[in-house]
Amino acid sequence: MEGLKLLLVFVLMMVFLGRRAPLGPVMLGGSLLLAALYHTSPAAFLGMAWEAARSPATLELELILALIMIFEHLMGQQGYLEKMLKSLSGLIRNQRLVMALLPAFIGLMPSAGGALFSAPLVGQAAASLSLAAEEKSFINYYYRHIWEYFLPLYPGVLLASRLSGIPLPQLIAALAPYGLVVILLGIPALRRVKVTSQEENKKEELPQSRRILIMELLVSILPVLVVVAMVLVFQVEVGLAVGAVLLILLVRHRYTPVKLRCLLREGVSVKTLLLVWTVMLFKQVLVDTRSVDGLPNLLALLPVPEFVIFGLISFLVGMLTGLTVAYVGIAFPIVMAAMGGQMSMSLTVLVFITGFVGNMLTPMHLCLALTVDFFKADLRKVLKLMLGPETALLAIAVAAYLVF
Repeated sequence: MEGLKLLLVFVLMMVFLGRRAPLGPVMLGGSLLLAALYHTSPAAFLGMAWEAARSPATLELELILALIMIFEHLMGQQGYLEKMLKSLSGLIRNQRLVMALLPAFIGLMPSAGGALFSAPLVGQAAASLSLAAEEKSFINYYYRHIWEYFLPLYPGVLLASRLSGIPLPQLIAALAPYGLVVILLGIPALRRVKVTSQEENKKEELPQSRRILIMELLVSILPVLVVVAMVLVFQVEVGLAVGAVLLILLVRHRYTPVKLRCLLREGVSVKTLLLVWTVMLFKQVLVDTRSVDGLPNLLALLPVPEFVIFGLISFLVGMLTGLTVAYVGIAFPIVMAAMGGQMSMSLTVLVFITGFVGNMLTPMHLCLALTVDFFKADLRKVLKLMLGPETALLAIAVAAYLVF
């Protein structure tokens, strides 16, 4: 059966990733195997690879990530990140809360791979703590996505409203409680972070007044605030917003051509950009081979209720693609067709949440791949930390569907 081919490829990819194989080669190998199973000629596969490389979505994503890398490296060079962390830690004595707030704040910007922006902030916040790379990865990745469940700036929410036919304000109202649930489910992980007595007594060690700390925080965070404001308030594209602020910072700090060349060389990771291409190639192969089309027929053989089948479809597509837009764009039309062209609010929310849980539990999710790569963490251990809160979220979503 066609659906079994896709599941076979996915299982093999998970096996290799479990053995700590690099994500990029695994993604490339998975793309090659999937294409071979669907009798794709070498010329056709090269066409898919070229299409994945030249598509506007890939080029835009690569450019945004490169700008974010340069922006983050410049802020580190000029001491913005250090001052931001110092003032935030002085104002908020709970170091656990500081680590959660940093990626949550950056998460207001709906940029793909935005976890790369907040990762160095979390790393600096955790520098004085005995925190494993996997725990830092979890905090950065998990709290980076608390808004994506309902914030209308994220395209997945907009697409879900359009495909389901449910007005956007009503859908946001139904999804918003899950943002709070996600925050609460992440608290146990934060509580496990060990804070030394020296950190707890930091209040006595900081002679600065709150006014000075607030001013330092505002100055250090101003570049990020401007980017967020441009995106949220003025609806400027993320790439343009980051690029404009970056240009201002380059002028302000008088970067010469030599310094700029060093900044580009040190700030941009070619390995990360190649990783992005392999992810986009896998998605291109999924689309061109129509391998996802066989999943509904395969899942329909299972002796379970319809809502479980719909949830599984969304969950698997979320795991296979790591993109909210992908599982919404693939699963919602399937469910709509099965339900005669109309989805209830409760079913819409269930399908959205189950897909997002799959989206958060897969290395296909670019933010997870970038975060694990940044902290040099063990992917299996990070996924193990994610499993608890995501399973609880899934259980809550199913319970809410059964009740309502």
